[in-house]
Amino acid sequence: MTQDIIAGYTDSAGGRDALALGVVLADLDDTSALTVTSAYLYNPPVESSEPAGWRKDLKARADADLDQARATLGARPRTTVVPCCGVSPADGLHRLAEELDASTIVVGVSHTHGLGRIQLGSVTEQTIHGAPCAVAVAPANYADRAGRRIESVAVAFNGSEEAWFALLSAGEIAKAAGARLTILGAVEQAAVWYGSYVGPDDVAAVRTIVRDELTVAAGELRGVRDVRIEVLEGMPVRALAEASAGEDLLVLGSRGFGPMRRVLLGSVSSHLVRDASCPTVVVPRGVARHPGDGRATVAAGAVPV
Repeated sequence: MTQDIIAGYTDSAGGRDALALGVVLADLDDTSALTVTSAYLYNPPVESSEPAGWRKDLKARADADLDQARATLGARPRTTVVPCCGVSPADGLHRLAEELDASTIVVGVSHTHGLGRIQLGSVTEQTIHGAPCAVAVAPANYADRAGRRIESVAVAFNGSEEAWFALLSAGEIAKAAGARLTILGAVEQAAVWYGSYVGPDDVAAVRTIVRDELTVAAGELRGVRDVRIEVLEGMPVRALAEASAGEDLLVLGSRGFGPMRRVLLGSVSSHLVRDASCPTVVVPRGVARHPGDGRATVAAGAVPV
């Protein structure tokens, strides 16, 4: 079945980054459809008192904003460029994703504040929270990178159910791209854990446990040509962000509570979508089956393949 990927576009550097990443993800499968959209804001009044043609004018302005995207895409097959409507840009993207049963929404980040990082309350952050499908975030200046492709994928893994969702999604992406997949685990080297002092032997024991978890996770993947594991040391957010510098895509799980099939950022994933050097994909909680033991795991349609 064709998977729809939605790229949220504005005529800005961040919008061009989102468009570039949307094309890269859609190109992973020759049946994937790409929808490029710009949201116009419309909050229907309680009384039907809006000026004649007002909503039509808002839609026409949003459609005009997409002209540069049309020029960039040219006659690209399986591509639609169309405005969407919502009470906010994020709401418009969510509504369109539900209408199309999209696999992924792609967004960029502002280049004008915070050195190209996601700002609290920004459209990017609002789009991620509560999204009905996976959300991919293009880092600043992604459109300017030469040779954009996905040859290496990394996934943050800590053994949780949400990490399994992310792992299986990362595996599907890597398989579609013919890419190497690295499963990343992190060991925090703290002087005190849960009120008790820890020494080198304790850290070594935890390192062994993490490596064993990663080995088991790697064994569950099928069809990925090159699977590796790597145990990182240090603060998880910093270690994972540094590891992302050598990857083409970083896949993260959502927070462990909240509605199914909705993205809800936890503390680690929230920091990583801001700090990662490569594009990130945040995967919603799903309702398929975990291989081997019957636990709920990633849902079909959660990744762009």
